[in-house]
Amino acid sequence: MGELIQVQSLVENKKVNDAIQQEIDKKSKMYEGDFNRFMQYAEQHQEPITFETLEKYLLHTIETGLKLSTFNKRSAGIKHFLVNTYRLIETDEQSKRIALLRQKYNDIDYAKQKLMKGQVAQPKHEVIAMIDKLDTRAKAIALFNLITACRPSEMVAIQVKHIDLKNRSVNVYLKKQKEWHTKRLTLEVVNALKDYIADYGLDSDSYIVGKVDKHNNYTSSQVSDIAYRKSIHKWLGFAPYTLRKTQVSAMHEAGADLATIAKQSGHKNLETINKHYLSVNDKTIDKYL
Repeated sequence: MGELIQVQSLVENKKVNDAIQQEIDKKSKMYEGDFNRFMQYAEQHQEPITFETLEKYLLHTIETGLKLSTFNKRSAGIKHFLVNTYRLIETDEQSKRIALLRQKYNDIDYAKQKLMKGQVAQPKHEVIAMIDKLDTRAKAIALFNLITACRPSEMVAIQVKHIDLKNRSVNVYLKKQKEWHTKRLTLEVVNALKDYIADYGLDSDSYIVGKVDKHNNYTSSQVSDIAYRKSIHKWLGFAPYTLRKTQVSAMHEAGADLATIAKQSGHKNLETINKHYLSVNDKTIDKYL
């Protein structure tokens, strides 16, 4: 009996360790490019792979124009590899020193690198006019993305079974927040989806984006975020985040409050919407001059 319990305990421990390793591997894949850049720097300067070298590298990137948002991602990614691959331990002092390096972005010489310049919202009626000219599949996907304001990572994971055409809603898994969220659809989106589903013979397990070959034959498969971005850019000439920003801006201009916009877009932080999505553009200023 004692041996059986011991075996069960070993099995459970292995399951836990495997689950933890899977999460580590996911992050390693996500940060691989950042760490490779750090490795190149270390090799070029004949520096060891340490937290001290990381400090030198981060200062170098700041002085050569790295944006604050990229600095944060890159420092987190390299730390991940140093801790999980090289088994190094970051001391409190090292953590404080990197935090002090980050404060250089408050200096006047580097303040410009704090600016967040992402995709720009477009007039919604113009975007819809462009979408209306697309074929059945592209129109359904692009219009769905516009109205739901989904991120690329959310779009590629949506299947037909997640959509309730009758009640004009869709359940979306918010990868960033790690939770399911319900968004509303318009009648126009529902009709476009019905046409798409019928024309391509989609079933409940089919991915809304999926793949098509050069003969326009559909295959139900979850494509990568990068592949999806390329498709939207090919169809409309801009990135998927432009659709997201366009919808958020259009809802705001129509009089929706931040809570309503957040409900549809899937934002958890209202301040994020206000700061990064609803900035006043030059055309609005010109109107009042």
